[in-house]
Amino acid sequence: MASQAVKNPLKLAREALASRAELEAVLVKLGAKGRVNAEKHLAALEALGNPAHATLWKRMVCTLMTLAPHAVKINREENLQFYIADGKYRMQMFAIEDLRAGDLTVYCTDAVDKATEAGLLKKAADTGDEVNRYEVGSGGETLVIDRLDGKSLNPAPFFKDMMGWNRKALKIVLPVTASEKQIEAVELVCALSIQGVKAAPLVQTAYNKGH
Repeated sequence: MASQAVKNPLKLAREALASRAELEAVLVKLGAKGRVNAEKHLAALEALGNPAHATLWKRMVCTLMTLAPHAVKINREENLQFYIADGKYRMQMFAIEDLRAGDLTVYCTDAVDKATEAGLLKKAADTGDEVNRYEVGSGGETLVIDRLDGKSLNPAPFFKDMMGWNRKALKIVLPVTASEKQIEAVELVCALSIQGVKAAPLVQTAYNKGH
């Protein structure tokens, strides 16, 4: 019998996002203290008078929980870390930072090559501004994406673990005014980044222990 054809990675990414986690599931995972911080942050966003900002934050937080549902941790009110299970350990797969300015910053495992091969991203022409821009589709819209590794200078504690043991990460800037195409592209890159991820027995001690 012929083996079943391998599904397109982009199709698998969309399937992974077909059933989204609800915000309440995120809040429950955070525990009592974490929930208070998250709700304070959301209230602060709503007080800014830009409903799109709060809506985008909730959407992205739920997206990351959908892809990495094992555990979530909040640091103060600005950033969250998302983990998948690895036996009795856990491995960080995503982070999001929101400084209540004009954009959110999403961190995931480096999936630029996968996204490029799938036609989701294309390296934008060099404009001389030393910013790493990638085109999304054919409409001229772009995203700023930096590729990070263990040699990156002064990584913040909330995403530093994502670059241990030769792992590489992405830092994606998502404007609060982002279009649906830009938002969906970030979600799909995150979904692509988790495809095929398996625990590596020789490096389990590097992962944060679950609580």
